Amino acid sequence: MQRSRRILLSRLHLLLISWAVLVLVGACAEVPAQKDWIKTGVTTREEVVKRYGQPDLVMASDEGETAIYRPRDPKRPTPQVEIPTMQAGPLGTVTTRMEPVKPGLRNGSGNGKQQERPEQDLRIRYNAQGVVQEIIR
Repeated sequence: MQRSRRILLSRLHLLLISWAVLVLVGACAEVPAQKDWIKTGVTTREEVVKRYGQPDLVMASDEGETAIYRPRDPKRPTPQVEIPTMQAGPLGTVTTRMEPVKPGLRNGSGNGKQQERPEQDLRIRYNAQGVVQEIIR
């Protein structure tokens, strides 16, 4: 009885020590900020679009443009968007019908992989050559 109790306690100690080591290693691991990969004066618009996809809004000016990215809210569904389409009807008439726009057509490169989005609103100002000039929060 005594021996089995010692074995149980030693296993419990080993489990607690292993858990503590995992917690310490996890706490020490540095997670880089998501936007730290964007370097002012170096990163291009094409690199940002490749990673984040097309921006939600673009404001153009003489000096360049500012792209605005908003994070996706997984709790909020994508709204259904419909556009009117016209089709030829009988005897030269025209019929109009609403067609849904399929969401996600612009979100990937066709391989079904959805692009990463910033964790919070992100504004990126590009110069006329398409190089990042400023990151605005």
